[in-house]
Amino acid sequence: MARQERCKATTQAGDPCRSFAISADGYCVSHDPSYRSRKHEGSRRGGEAKANARRAAKLWASIGNAVNQDDLPAMLRACLISVRDGTMEPAQASAIAGLAKASVSITNEIELEARLTALEALIDPTRDPKIRRIG
Repeated sequence: MARQERCKATTQAGDPCRSFAISADGYCVSHDPSYRSRKHEGSRRGGEAKANARRAAKLWASIGNAVNQDDLPAMLRACLISVRDGTMEPAQASAIAGLAKASVSITNEIELEARLTALEALIDPTRDPKIRRIG
């Protein structure tokens, strides 16, 4: 079996690159000049995706306490319209929809827990609500 050649470039520290060569010129993906534009495009797209997630998080944080569960349908419709019009990336709208779903789930859990505690207090008023019986 033929042994694969290592990249002939050097790292920024001056050490030989330890990656395997992929081109006939003897360079790895990181050092091959013919891959430079594709590498740059991949980095740009990765940074753009992170930026979209950050923008969605900032948007949600800025809305924060100003939004209640009743506002969520209108907010999600606005996101859909923004995606359709091209003013919001689908990934941002998806992130907001996921956060809205989590918010509704948490609100429902809190409400159910309060209702259960109230029912248990009616059944046994002497019972400590912090102690949950199983079985």
